Amino acid sequence: HDEIGNLANSFNNMSAQLLLIKKRMEEASKKLIHAEKLASIGRLSASIAHEIRNPLTSVKLNVQKISESECWGEVEKGHLEICQEGIEHIEIFIKELLNFTRVSDLNFLQFPMEQVIDSSLKMIADSLELKNIQVKKVYQKGLPPVFVDGDKMRLVIVNILRNAYEELDEGGEIDIILSFQEEEEDRKIKIEITDNGTGIAETEWDNIFEPFYTTKSAGIGLGLANAKKIVEQHNGSIRILKKEGKGACFEILIPCGEEQ
Repeated sequence: HDEIGNLANSFNNMSAQLLLIKKRMEEASKKLIHAEKLASIGRLSASIAHEIRNPLTSVKLNVQKISESECWGEVEKGHLEICQEGIEHIEIFIKELLNFTRVSDLNFLQFPMEQVIDSSLKMIADSLELKNIQVKKVYQKGLPPVFVDGDKMRLVIVNILRNAYEELDEGGEIDIILSFQEEEEDRKIKIEITDNGTGIAETEWDNIFEPFYTTKSAGIGLGLANAKKIVEQHNGSIRILKKEGKGACFEILIPCGEEQ
Protein backbone atom coordinates (compact mmCIF):
# COMPACT_ATOMS: atom_id res chain seq x y z
CA HIS A 1 0.00 0.00 0.00
CA ASP A 2 2.89 2.38 -0.66
CA GLU A 3 4.33 3.98 -3.77
CA ILE A 4 5.96 0.70 -4.84
CA GLY A 5 2.60 -1.05 -4.46
CA ASN A 6 0.84 1.62 -6.53
CA LEU A 7 3.54 1.33 -9.18
CA ALA A 8 3.17 -2.46 -9.24
CA ASN A 9 -0.62 -2.17 -9.61
CA SER A 10 -0.24 0.34 -12.45
CA PHE A 11 2.27 -1.95 -14.15
CA ASN A 12 -0.07 -4.95 -13.80
CA ASN A 13 -3.00 -2.97 -15.21
CA MET A 14 -0.88 -1.79 -18.13
CA SER A 15 0.28 -5.37 -18.81
CA ALA A 16 -3.31 -6.62 -18.80
CA GLN A 17 -4.36 -3.87 -21.22
CA LEU A 18 -1.44 -4.64 -23.53
CA LEU A 19 -2.35 -8.34 -23.54
CA LEU A 20 -5.96 -7.46 -24.36
CA ILE A 21 -4.85 -5.16 -27.19
CA LYS A 22 -2.52 -7.86 -28.51
CA LYS A 23 -5.34 -10.42 -28.45
CA ARG A 24 -7.69 -8.05 -30.29
CA MET A 25 -5.02 -7.28 -32.91
CA GLU A 26 -4.41 -11.00 -33.47
CA GLU A 27 -8.15 -11.59 -33.89
CA ALA A 28 -8.42 -8.65 -36.30
CA SER A 29 -5.44 -9.96 -38.27
CA LYS A 30 -7.03 -13.43 -38.53
CA LYS A 31 -10.30 -11.90 -39.73
CA LEU A 32 -8.46 -9.80 -42.31
CA ILE A 33 -6.54 -12.82 -43.64
CA HIS A 34 -9.78 -14.84 -43.73
CA ALA A 35 -11.60 -12.03 -45.58
CA GLU A 36 -8.79 -11.73 -48.15
CA LYS A 37 -8.83 -15.50 -48.62
CA LEU A 38 -12.59 -15.53 -49.16
CA ALA A 39 -12.33 -12.62 -51.60
CA SER A 40 -9.73 -14.51 -53.67
CA ILE A 41 -11.83 -17.68 -53.62
CA GLY A 42 -14.90 -15.64 -54.56
CA ARG A 43 -13.27 -14.06 -57.60
CA LEU A 44 -11.90 -17.38 -58.83
CA SER A 45 -15.16 -19.25 -58.17
CA ALA A 46 -17.29 -16.65 -59.93
CA SER A 47 -15.00 -16.78 -62.96
CA ILE A 48 -15.14 -20.58 -63.08
CA ALA A 49 -18.93 -20.63 -62.64
CA HIS A 50 -19.49 -18.23 -65.53
CA GLU A 51 -17.10 -20.15 -67.78
CA ILE A 52 -19.00 -23.39 -67.08
CA ARG A 53 -22.53 -21.96 -67.27
CA ASN A 54 -22.43 -20.76 -70.90
CA PRO A 55 -21.34 -24.02 -72.60
CA LEU A 56 -23.45 -26.04 -70.13
CA THR A 57 -26.60 -24.19 -71.26
CA SER A 58 -25.85 -25.19 -74.85
CA VAL A 59 -25.27 -28.83 -73.84
CA LYS A 60 -28.51 -28.87 -71.81
CA LEU A 61 -30.64 -27.50 -74.67
CA ASN A 62 -29.19 -29.96 -77.18
CA VAL A 63 -29.67 -32.95 -74.85
CA GLN A 64 -33.28 -31.90 -74.27
CA LYS A 65 -33.85 -31.54 -78.00
CA ILE A 66 -32.35 -34.95 -78.74
CA SER A 67 -34.32 -36.63 -75.94
CA GLU A 68 -37.60 -35.36 -77.45
CA SER A 69 -37.02 -37.45 -80.55
CA GLU A 70 -39.11 -40.64 -80.77
CA CYS A 71 -36.46 -42.61 -82.66
CA TRP A 72 -34.54 -43.67 -79.54
CA GLY A 73 -34.90 -46.99 -77.77
CA GLU A 74 -35.14 -47.51 -74.02
CA VAL A 75 -31.36 -47.89 -73.63
CA GLU A 76 -30.61 -44.63 -75.42
CA LYS A 77 -33.33 -42.81 -73.46
CA GLY A 78 -31.78 -44.10 -70.25
CA HIS A 79 -28.40 -42.66 -71.23
CA LEU A 80 -30.00 -39.32 -72.08
CA GLU A 81 -31.72 -39.23 -68.68
CA ILE A 82 -28.35 -39.81 -67.01
CA CYS A 83 -26.95 -36.88 -69.02
CA GLN A 84 -29.80 -34.63 -67.89
CA GLU A 85 -29.32 -35.64 -64.24
CA GLY A 86 -25.61 -34.86 -64.52
CA ILE A 87 -26.35 -31.45 -66.02
CA GLU A 88 -28.83 -30.68 -63.21
CA HIS A 89 -26.19 -31.63 -60.64
CA ILE A 90 -23.69 -29.24 -62.24
CA GLU A 91 -26.32 -26.47 -62.32
CA ILE A 92 -26.92 -26.92 -58.57
CA PHE A 93 -23.17 -26.70 -58.02
CA ILE A 94 -22.95 -23.47 -60.03
CA LYS A 95 -25.94 -21.98 -58.19
CA GLU A 96 -24.40 -22.72 -54.77
CA LEU A 97 -21.07 -21.37 -55.96
CA LEU A 98 -22.55 -18.09 -57.17
CA ASN A 99 -24.70 -17.72 -54.03
CA PHE A 100 -21.56 -18.02 -51.93
CA THR A 101 -19.48 -15.58 -53.98
CA ARG A 102 -22.23 -12.99 -54.46
CA VAL A 103 -22.23 -10.14 -51.94
CA SER A 104 -25.90 -9.22 -51.64
CA ASP A 105 -27.55 -6.46 -49.64
CA LEU A 106 -29.49 -7.66 -46.64
CA ASN A 107 -33.15 -6.73 -46.23
CA PHE A 108 -33.42 -6.21 -42.45
CA LEU A 109 -36.88 -6.58 -40.98
CA GLN A 110 -38.14 -7.34 -37.49
CA PHE A 111 -38.87 -11.02 -36.96
CA PRO A 112 -39.50 -13.31 -34.00
CA MET A 113 -36.73 -15.91 -34.22
CA GLU A 114 -39.34 -18.59 -33.45
CA GLN A 115 -41.01 -17.75 -36.78
CA VAL A 116 -37.69 -18.06 -38.66
CA ILE A 117 -37.02 -21.48 -37.10
CA ASP A 118 -40.54 -22.80 -37.75
CA SER A 119 -40.55 -21.72 -41.40
CA SER A 120 -37.09 -23.30 -41.87
CA LEU A 121 -38.41 -26.60 -40.50
CA LYS A 122 -41.30 -26.50 -42.98
CA MET A 123 -38.81 -26.17 -45.85
CA ILE A 124 -37.04 -29.40 -44.88
CA ALA A 125 -40.02 -31.27 -43.39
CA ASP A 126 -40.30 -33.79 -46.27
CA SER A 127 -36.65 -34.82 -45.95
CA LEU A 128 -36.92 -35.23 -42.18
CA GLU A 129 -40.04 -37.34 -42.61
CA LEU A 130 -38.22 -39.72 -44.98
CA LYS A 131 -35.90 -40.75 -42.12
CA ASN A 132 -38.59 -40.42 -39.46
CA ILE A 133 -36.44 -37.81 -37.68
CA GLN A 134 -38.00 -36.31 -34.56
CA VAL A 135 -37.55 -32.57 -33.90
CA LYS A 136 -37.86 -31.25 -30.34
CA LYS A 137 -38.22 -27.49 -29.87
CA VAL A 138 -37.66 -25.58 -26.64
CA TYR A 139 -38.35 -21.85 -26.98
CA GLN A 140 -37.81 -19.51 -24.05
CA LYS A 141 -40.92 -17.40 -23.49
CA GLY A 142 -40.93 -13.65 -24.06
CA LEU A 143 -37.97 -13.54 -26.46
CA PRO A 144 -37.40 -10.14 -28.06
CA PRO A 145 -37.59 -9.93 -31.86
CA VAL A 146 -34.49 -9.63 -34.02
CA PHE A 147 -33.72 -7.45 -37.03
CA VAL A 148 -32.59 -9.93 -39.68
CA ASP A 149 -32.92 -10.78 -43.33
CA GLY A 150 -35.56 -13.49 -42.95
CA ASP A 151 -34.71 -15.33 -46.17
CA LYS A 152 -30.99 -15.38 -45.41
CA MET A 153 -31.47 -16.54 -41.82
CA ARG A 154 -33.79 -19.32 -42.99
CA LEU A 155 -31.01 -20.42 -45.34
CA VAL A 156 -28.63 -20.61 -42.38
CA ILE A 157 -31.01 -22.76 -40.33
CA VAL A 158 -31.86 -25.00 -43.29
CA ASN A 159 -28.15 -25.58 -44.05
CA ILE A 160 -27.49 -26.67 -40.45
CA LEU A 161 -30.61 -28.87 -40.41
CA ARG A 162 -29.53 -30.51 -43.68
CA ASN A 163 -26.09 -31.12 -42.22
CA ALA A 164 -27.75 -32.81 -39.22
CA TYR A 165 -30.08 -34.80 -41.50
CA GLU A 166 -27.15 -36.22 -43.46
CA GLU A 167 -25.44 -37.37 -40.24
CA LEU A 168 -28.55 -38.96 -38.71
CA ASP A 169 -29.74 -42.55 -38.97
CA GLU A 170 -33.37 -43.62 -39.26
CA GLY A 171 -35.38 -42.35 -36.28
CA GLY A 172 -32.73 -39.83 -35.17
CA GLU A 173 -33.39 -36.68 -33.16
CA ILE A 174 -32.76 -32.96 -33.57
CA ASP A 175 -33.14 -30.58 -30.62
CA ILE A 176 -33.60 -26.84 -31.18
CA ILE A 177 -33.27 -24.51 -28.19
CA LEU A 178 -33.98 -20.77 -28.38
CA SER A 179 -32.94 -18.57 -25.46
CA PHE A 180 -32.02 -15.02 -24.52
CA GLN A 181 -28.45 -14.13 -23.54
CA GLU A 182 -27.43 -10.81 -22.01
CA GLU A 183 -23.96 -9.75 -20.90
CA GLU A 184 -23.78 -6.13 -19.76
CA GLU A 185 -25.34 -4.25 -22.72
CA ASP A 186 -24.80 -7.11 -25.17
CA ARG A 187 -28.24 -8.66 -25.86
CA LYS A 188 -28.43 -11.71 -28.13
CA ILE A 189 -30.70 -14.55 -29.16
CA LYS A 190 -28.97 -17.91 -28.82
CA ILE A 191 -29.93 -20.77 -31.13
CA GLU A 192 -28.65 -24.25 -30.35
CA ILE A 193 -29.23 -27.04 -32.87
CA THR A 194 -28.17 -30.45 -31.59
CA ASP A 195 -28.43 -33.90 -33.17
CA ASN A 196 -27.54 -37.42 -32.11
CA GLY A 197 -25.91 -38.40 -35.38
CA THR A 198 -22.35 -39.44 -36.17
CA GLY A 199 -20.98 -36.05 -35.08
CA ILE A 200 -18.00 -34.01 -36.27
CA ALA A 201 -14.49 -34.86 -35.11
CA GLU A 202 -12.97 -32.13 -32.94
CA THR A 203 -9.92 -32.04 -35.23
CA GLU A 204 -12.24 -30.79 -38.01
CA TRP A 205 -13.88 -27.96 -36.06
CA ASP A 206 -11.44 -25.32 -37.31
CA ASN A 207 -12.05 -26.30 -40.94
CA ILE A 208 -15.74 -27.14 -41.04
CA PHE A 209 -16.78 -23.57 -41.95
CA GLU A 210 -14.11 -23.21 -44.63
CA PRO A 211 -15.41 -23.08 -48.23
CA PHE A 212 -15.09 -26.36 -50.18
CA TYR A 213 -14.16 -28.31 -47.05
CA THR A 214 -16.36 -31.37 -46.63
CA THR A 215 -16.14 -34.76 -44.95
CA LYS A 216 -18.96 -36.21 -47.07
CA SER A 217 -18.70 -38.15 -50.32
CA ALA A 218 -21.38 -35.88 -51.85
CA GLY A 219 -21.60 -32.10 -51.68
CA ILE A 220 -19.15 -29.31 -52.35
CA GLY A 221 -18.65 -27.97 -48.83
CA LEU A 222 -20.38 -24.59 -49.18
CA GLY A 223 -23.43 -25.02 -46.92
CA LEU A 224 -21.77 -24.27 -43.58
CA ALA A 225 -19.37 -21.75 -45.15
CA ASN A 226 -22.36 -19.83 -46.52
CA ALA A 227 -24.12 -20.08 -43.14
CA LYS A 228 -21.09 -18.55 -41.40
CA LYS A 229 -20.90 -15.74 -43.95
CA ILE A 230 -24.56 -14.83 -43.48
CA VAL A 231 -24.39 -14.98 -39.67
CA GLU A 232 -21.35 -12.69 -39.65
CA GLN A 233 -23.18 -10.28 -41.97
CA HIS A 234 -25.72 -10.02 -39.14
CA ASN A 235 -22.90 -9.22 -36.66
CA GLY A 236 -23.47 -12.63 -35.12
CA SER A 237 -21.34 -15.72 -34.54
CA ILE A 238 -21.59 -19.44 -35.19
CA ARG A 239 -19.53 -22.26 -33.71
CA ILE A 240 -19.58 -25.94 -32.80
CA LEU A 241 -19.94 -26.81 -29.13
CA LYS A 242 -18.68 -29.88 -27.32
CA LYS A 243 -21.53 -32.12 -26.20
CA GLU A 244 -21.97 -35.29 -24.22
CA GLY A 245 -22.60 -38.43 -26.22
CA LYS A 246 -22.55 -38.67 -30.00
CA GLY A 247 -23.73 -36.05 -32.42
CA ALA A 248 -23.03 -32.38 -33.06
CA CYS A 249 -24.17 -29.09 -31.53
CA PHE A 250 -24.16 -25.77 -33.40
CA GLU A 251 -24.53 -22.50 -31.51
CA ILE A 252 -25.65 -19.31 -33.28
CA LEU A 253 -25.71 -15.90 -31.56
CA ILE A 254 -27.66 -13.08 -33.21
CA PRO A 255 -27.82 -9.52 -31.77
CA CYS A 256 -31.31 -8.39 -30.88
CA GLY A 257 -33.06 -5.24 -29.76
CA GLU A 258 -32.15 -2.30 -31.99
CA GLU A 259 -32.17 -2.21 -35.77
CA GLN A 260 -28.71 -2.78 -37.24
